[in-house]
Amino acid sequence: MSPQKLYLIQSKWPQSIDSIDIKATHEAVFCAHPAQFHIVGESHAVSVPTLPFYEIFSCQPARAEQAPNTTMETVQLTLNAELSIAHTLADNSGTVRTTVQIERLETFPGTQSFTVAYKFDKNAYTAIKIVSQREYRTYHTYPEHDLTVVSCHRIVSSSGTESSQIIEPSTQWPATETR
Repeated sequence: MSPQKLYLIQSKWPQSIDSIDIKATHEAVFCAHPAQFHIVGESHAVSVPTLPFYEIFSCQPARAEQAPNTTMETVQLTLNAELSIAHTLADNSGTVRTTVQIERLETFPGTQSFTVAYKFDKNAYTAIKIVSQREYRTYHTYPEHDLTVVSCHRIVSSSGTESSQIIEPSTQWPATETR
């Protein structure tokens, strides 16, 4: 059965991904912190422990009661659905601004331009692109619904100024691919 909803969970507390099938992992520097970007059997997960920031975007609802300072939103898998949320980081140093848009399947740009991508089946992909030290985008295709889910996640500082330590050093570490 294909999903009709997606669940976006952002928290300062780690979400367990032990029982989730991890298809690929990419390590990078995000917002001047070591980060792991996972493509999982249910969608994607991001871990930035020293920030602390954890995210799961999944077709499975939350498995347990959520801790304080956790944002959880539901996205309907319908064309032109949109979601905009802001999740304040634990130390109040900034906010993760997330927008999600649902578009037609043909808007998926192909996998060559992504930081990490995984093909589940014909036209069924999850892909992540690290755009900068402060922004990443994810793409999830659902050929059974003729849809592409695009999410953009950007960290903005609470002061409105950017630290010189966070201005665009290389976001790439050697990739760790698991299959």
